[in-house]
Amino acid sequence: MKQYAVNGKLTLVGKAWEIRHQLKLLAKSSAKTGNLPGGKSTRTLGEYLRTTAN
Repeated sequence: MKQYAVNGKLTLVGKAWEIRHQLKLLAKSSAKTGNLPGGKSTRTLGEYLRTTAN
């Protein structure tokens, strides 16, 4: 599976199960950094991409 982050946009290329798995991992990692009750994230996808693109 390939993952591209360009100009704040995320593109995942791969099999459907790989993409679903990667999205679940991204959601889990984003929820861990959020500060709302229940693990809800306060960051948007664009904010996440800006911090992980470097």
